[in-house]
Amino acid sequence: MLMGFLYTDRASAQSYIVNPNKTYTYSQMMSDITKLKNAYPDLITVRVIGKSEYGRNLYAVSLGKGPSTVFINGSHHAREWMTTNVNMNMIDKYAYAYTKNQKINSYDVRKILTNTTVWFVPMVNPDGVTLQQSGLKAFPASAHAGLKRMNGGSTNFTRWKANGKGVDLNRQYNVNWKNLGGAKSPSYKNFNGTAPHSAAETKALLAFVTSISPEIAISYHSSGQLIFWNYHQTGTRYTADYAMAKALSRMTGYSLQPGKSTGGGFSDWFSRVQKKRAYTLEIAPYAGETNVPLSRMSSVWRQNAAVGLLTAQEGGKIYDTRKLGESQALEKKIKAYDATAKKLQTYYEGKVKTVNHLVIETAHQDLYNKVSNEVKKNEAAMTKLPSKYRSRPTTALTTAKLHRDRSIAFINAVKEGDKLNASNKTLTGYFARGTLNEATVAHYQNFVKTIPAVTSKVAKMYGTSVKNLATAKYLNPANLSRDNFKFEISRYQLIVQMEQQLTAKQFEAVKANLAEYDKLTVESAAFKESKGLKPYSATESMLASKKDAIALELSKQQAEQPNQQPENSPVETTNPITK
Repeated sequence: MLMGFLYTDRASAQSYIVNPNKTYTYSQMMSDITKLKNAYPDLITVRVIGKSEYGRNLYAVSLGKGPSTVFINGSHHAREWMTTNVNMNMIDKYAYAYTKNQKINSYDVRKILTNTTVWFVPMVNPDGVTLQQSGLKAFPASAHAGLKRMNGGSTNFTRWKANGKGVDLNRQYNVNWKNLGGAKSPSYKNFNGTAPHSAAETKALLAFVTSISPEIAISYHSSGQLIFWNYHQTGTRYTADYAMAKALSRMTGYSLQPGKSTGGGFSDWFSRVQKKRAYTLEIAPYAGETNVPLSRMSSVWRQNAAVGLLTAQEGGKIYDTRKLGESQALEKKIKAYDATAKKLQTYYEGKVKTVNHLVIETAHQDLYNKVSNEVKKNEAAMTKLPSKYRSRPTTALTTAKLHRDRSIAFINAVKEGDKLNASNKTLTGYFARGTLNEATVAHYQNFVKTIPAVTSKVAKMYGTSVKNLATAKYLNPANLSRDNFKFEISRYQLIVQMEQQLTAKQFEAVKANLAEYDKLTVESAAFKESKGLKPYSATESMLASKKDAIALELSKQQAEQPNQQPENSPVETTNPITK
């Protein structure tokens, strides 16, 4: 069986990285964390979440790829370092089983870790662990006297629970903290600090846990084979927390601690403040005021091998239930907004009966902005949902998006159509006044380029009737002006060319362009007559005057040089607009 291989001491060195069957030091943990990260780069991440009172890094290790998170920690208390062995062994064995697609105690590791990420802080108290295991030699000489004093004068630190400054880290949390009692000054155990959350390790852990927002927290301690879980929960929370406590009890064989916890501990804080499930598991039979002997590790592991997986599985269920509820609430909220979004139709279609109704009312713009912002907020909310819970809100949002899109299509078409009409009016004014120059040509060319863009925007408007009105108001006048003005623009450009050709003494080219000019004049008159348009007398007078002056100058220069024609190539005689 798989269990016979994975969870005995016979595992090969090539299979696993962590050896939990030895005194597990801070240095060993750091080395193994690096090896695990390198061995499973797509599955494991590592963070330094702060530093201990003596400057040792506090490590957090994540395992898994899921959006749901749960949290497991060990070694709040120095002499309870075997809980770090349990944490690190979980990381190692779970990662291995994930890559091999193996099960642990019937738990599908890959499925669970695909849905849920498990965050571990394997050693909350590295200073205390190091002191308990190695004694004063691991600390600066300046600290030795204080450490001995906190230890009752003894240099034997095997009973040490506190951090390096004599603060009991599991009495630091601000739940009934002031009523805990215990030591009145820094000590090897039971001093809860000068204030809640005053220890460096506590501050770092609280900030980290708040940032990852886990669904469930497991805090490992030793010893006694007990589970603490009850801290003032009521109603459905009590029922759910108790159900999982019983499941942990069945799995480990540990007894549920009767009555409520006294407070001050991490699990108490998590349950009370985060209002989520939290369990303190005391591993191994009672060992007294020292560490659990290593001979117990094998049985401890058998009891706890699947605790992390049960926790991750339950965390995933809680997360899914909450996200399903959020999805349903979002869907309901979106549908309730449909009536507001539908009001946009009045502005982009319902009341648009004549070209005079092609306007952007302030009320329309304001309502569009509100609907657009609401759609954006709902879309942002959907991104926070797992993909499997997005489909119904997405479908529900279709109505609001439809009216938003139709509304902005109307707004854009009217805005650009009004600009096109304004440009047309300006251009018409130029011709009415006989103002025909390079600036007029540039304006005309930009005007012509704008027409297709406005045509595209009109095509996106909703409703055939609205499109027809927009075409009548914007496109038909613009197309007529474009076709009408091209004759004046073309003749003006021919005049500019002929003036250049005269200077270059290209008389034949001038003659050809004079003929082309006359042809365009006839076509212009015919076009205007067919459309019921009147010629622009000022422009016609200006063009005729310039054309006559060119013809006169041509005659004069030809008379002076009747048999000469420059040899250089003639200036271009065709006009870009009439090509």
